[in-house]
Amino acid sequence: MSFQFDQKSFHAKEANIVVVEPARHMQILYRSMLSASGVRSLRVFASAERAAESILATPPDIVLVDWGDERPVGEYFLDQFRDQRLYPVCLIPIIVMMSVVRKGRFNKAIRLGAHAVLGKPISSAKLFDYITWILASEFPMELNGSRYVVPNLLQRVDAEFANSSKFGADSMAEAQHMAQINSIQSDVDRILNSAFY
Repeated sequence: MSFQFDQKSFHAKEANIVVVEPARHMQILYRSMLSASGVRSLRVFASAERAAESILATPPDIVLVDWGDERPVGEYFLDQFRDQRLYPVCLIPIIVMMSVVRKGRFNKAIRLGAHAVLGKPISSAKLFDYITWILASEFPMELNGSRYVVPNLLQRVDAEFANSSKFGADSMAEAQHMAQINSIQSDVDRILNSAFY
């Protein structure tokens, strides 16, 4: 499959991909999904440390890393790999995978230099589309302090944070309204359960 971007032909199936995923069943799923998409070069690792050795020895075109719920594997990985001392390896595109995408986690991943944050589960077609888009787009990266980040994404996160402080009161009112709705729904469920059981 060939994609056109800025008059350039890009063959995503020829990409060298590294996956950092501690869960065995997810490792198998990634292998299956990416192989089904036609990816020929795929390395899967359970730990960031093992992946780091392989990446430094043979840099891939892109990395998919699990953020981690109990242990923040993705946070650690981004923190280490975006350091300017690892130039040019620190410029490799990184997609962060999260089982639950929360705003705070999303913002942190972008601030640490992620190119994208995707929620799990995800279809193989959608994952392949994101990989292709990121590789074909060649997002420019800039040094921010001692680490490289994607400036366009970082600016969006910063702008959203600035706007959110303006609308804090609206968010609080909305949260209270949702709490009332949930409370009413709980009462309705309790009444229905007691009436029929």
